[in-house]
Amino acid sequence: APDAIVFLCVLPQQAEEMLGELKKGGVWNGEEHTLISLVSTSKVEELIQLTGLPSHNVYKMICLPSIAKREGCALLQPASTNGGGAITNNGNAIMDVKSLLDALGGCVICKDDESMNTLMVTTAMMGPLYGVMRNNREWLVKRGISPQDASYFVGRSYLSMVQDAERQCEQPQRFDDLIEEQTPGGLNEQALGNLDKQNVFDSYDKAMDAVLSRLQGKSDGSLPSSSSGAG
Repeated sequence: APDAIVFLCVLPQQAEEMLGELKKGGVWNGEEHTLISLVSTSKVEELIQLTGLPSHNVYKMICLPSIAKREGCALLQPASTNGGGAITNNGNAIMDVKSLLDALGGCVICKDDESMNTLMVTTAMMGPLYGVMRNNREWLVKRGISPQDASYFVGRSYLSMVQDAERQCEQPQRFDDLIEEQTPGGLNEQALGNLDKQNVFDSYDKAMDAVLSRLQGKSDGSLPSSSSGAG
């Protein structure tokens, strides 16, 4: 494995110039250096050209801030291969990097730009989740609950829900099983059904489609307000 891992953590508009200067200065050594770019707009193939490093030593990585507390999950994209077998093509190199990221909370390897962009959409659901929690808090406050109690209860309740969902989350049916466990005719089952009837999940799909469109450079990611489509 290479002796040094270099994490590129700069603004998108700074990346090309910085990497170019390092290459011009002869800093990169293919036997010693692995580059992992956290620049959201970076492309692995472009990073290889800008550094001159071997393809198996260059990666793109995306993560949420929680990884600093070893509670997040990183997305890791190696250089693509003709057959799409990036993991086997890079041999032990990518597994060394994956082991490092697994120790920080988890890692999913993306085979190409398309899968990376698609998975990145989930990271953009952090804001909506906080919005749901804020709305829950404000709903409680409007009904006489103190802001402190409301905030504390919402935060702790959602934490317990997410922790329950995280257990065995590598199993594709985990979330479905949790829904099936809800009491038939109970409050949770009814609340979920009511949200479905209000097309809440369709709205989530549209929001995620818009994020993906922005990541792909096809749009600015904006959606019209619900009222603008009326009439």
